[in-house]
Amino acid sequence: MGSEWLRVASFVAYLASWVAVGVGAAVGAVAGARRKSKGEGSGAGLGLGVLLQVAAVLPVTLTLGDGALRPAVGELAGALVLAPLGAGLYWWALRSGESGLVTGGAFAVVRHPMYLGFFLLVVATALLASARWTLAAAVVVYALGTELRVAREEAELGRRFGDEHASYRAQTRWRWLPGLR
Repeated sequence: MGSEWLRVASFVAYLASWVAVGVGAAVGAVAGARRKSKGEGSGAGLGLGVLLQVAAVLPVTLTLGDGALRPAVGELAGALVLAPLGAGLYWWALRSGESGLVTGGAFAVVRHPMYLGFFLLVVATALLASARWTLAAAVVVYALGTELRVAREEAELGRRFGDEHASYRAQTRWRWLPGLR
């Protein structure tokens, strides 16, 4: 039996975390459509940043072998922690505010907490796939896509909220990953 319970718990937590993010994305899409119909939406659209964020899992998934996944105990434990943490951060960001410049809740920690939540899920995916070497490629692709999105979104927020956004940026130093300004 040994680490079989950890294996089951890790994979269940991982899958449940992605389901939770999927539900959150659906809830967010409905709320966004309502705001857009009232003329409040930003209309950011699908850009290169989004495509790179999604493509970040490709280095991991395209290098998977044909056999069953056999992550080590440390990888299982990491995924067991990171996947629910990522999903929880995503939901915390959703619940932190709906319109205007949101500066409280998860947004008081990092300015783009949903991207941090997704990043944690990408790392959890790599851990469960034992993708030690391709994790670096996944991180680079995800970080590049995220930085493109953050630059675009922060420029839009600066235009819409001016000094209020500048004050928020000064107060909440980190963009999407603690340590990254």
